[in-house]
Parts: sequence; C-alpha cells; structure tokens
Amino acid sequence: MGDVVGITVAVHSSKGGTGKTFISMNLAALLSSDGYNVCLLDMDLKAPSLCTFFNKCPKWWLNEYLDAKCNINRVLHEISPELGTNGKFAVGFSNPDITAIRMISNMERKWQAKALKLLLDAKKSLFQSGIDVLILDTGPGLEFESVNAIAIADIVLSVMIPGNISYKSTEQLVNGVYKKLEKKYYLVENMSHNPSVYLSGKKELCGMSILVSIPCMCDVPLKNDNFIFSLTDPGHTFTTYIKKLSETIEEQLMST
Repeated sequence: MGDVVGITVAVHSSKGGTGKTFISMNLAALLSSDGYNVCLLDMDLKAPSLCTFFNKCPKWWLNEYLDAKCNINRVLHEISPELGTNGKFAVGFSNPDITAIRMISNMERKWQAKALKLLLDAKKSLFQSGIDVLILDTGPGLEFESVNAIAIADIVLSVMIPGNISYKSTEQLVNGVYKKLEKKYYLVENMSHNPSVYLSGKKELCGMSILVSIPCMCDVPLKNDNFIFSLTDPGHTFTTYIKKLSETIEEQLMST
C-alpha cells in the first residue's frame, strides 16, 4: 500500500444520533482489515465516545494536540494488534471529561484557526508516516471543529436518518458547507425503513445522490457498544453496506 496516496474522509451529520461514529469505526476497521493503514480521529470534541468504545484512557488526548501541547504521534494508539487487522489501525481519542468539553466550547475563532493549521500539519505528518486513510469522526452540525475537519477532508460522508427534517437539514449542509468548500460528498442513509432502496444502490433525493441506504436492523443497536461488525461478523448485512463505503474510498485512493 506504500504507493497509494493518502486520502482524508470526514464522517459528518446535520444532527446527532445518526450512527456516524459507529459507521466511522466500522469503515476504519474494514479498510485496515483489507490491508490499508488507517488513522481514526475523534473530532467530536464536545461529545466524544471513541475512548469509551475502545475502553482507553490515554495520557495524551487529541485536545492537547490541538492546543499545541504535544505532537500528533503522542495522541495515537495503535489497536491493530488487538483487532488482528492486516493494516495499521491507529486511533486518536478526544477527552470526554466535562472540564475539557467546556474548554473546547469556550474557545474563540483565533484558537480554532490555529487548530485548523495543526490539523493540516497532522494530516501531512500522518501521510508521510505511511497512513493511507485518515478518517475524521466529526461532531454534528456547524461547530467550528467539525467545519475544520470538513475543510481538510478530500471526501465527506454525510450520515442521515431518513425523514423530511433530516433531508432538509442535510440539504442545507450540502449547499451551505460542502459545495462552498468544494468538497466531494456522499450521502449515507442509516436506519432506513424503505426496503425499495436496499437493492437499488445510488438514488436521488432532493437533488442529492445517496450512496448507500443502510436498513434498520434490530440487532445492531443492541451490539454496537461491544462489537465492530465489519470484523466480528463479516457476513452481516450491516457489514455489506460498510463494504460499499470502503469500496468507494478505495476507488478514490486508486484514482489519486
């Protein structure tokens, strides 16, 4: 994979509760399982959850990197030996402590501008170190740190739960953020109840192209705090849809 140019993917949503973090984890794990070197960063600084899922309490958090207190390598934890993936799988965790979250909430634009530069520096450093795919699990909506993540991304996966409110708010993101930043974006329906789109692949809705429409599956919410489906259950229906997302990323990698 050394000859493959790195690519950055921001997984975003207009609202919380869409399942974007679970999709981010499974996508990162599947790409790593396929032999790509992957880095997953928790950019949802105001509601971080990756550290809880992976049961990690690191010495250095992503917050401290964005505050210029350490380099990006101190933040990263390689979990590929634990998961048994063929490629490297490194994760950077954000601090879930309420004090850390309050500090981020009070940061001004000047700090956010410096954080954007640090993100760009991290992206460059990670690709130079051999990372093929950088996945940014962003916070929902238009928080500064989420827009920063989108700004440095090559591709945006915008995750939404079907419904008029979700479609409208996602359309606003598309027109007000993704297109203005000239991003290549794909829409991902999650927990869909419309069986007609399960087999159709891409479809258009409100002028937006939906890459995949993931069906609502009762067993997924029951297990998503304990399992990475794409690794533990490669034959699961949920995994087949994550595979479609990973194939899209792989196509972009090969075309760069």
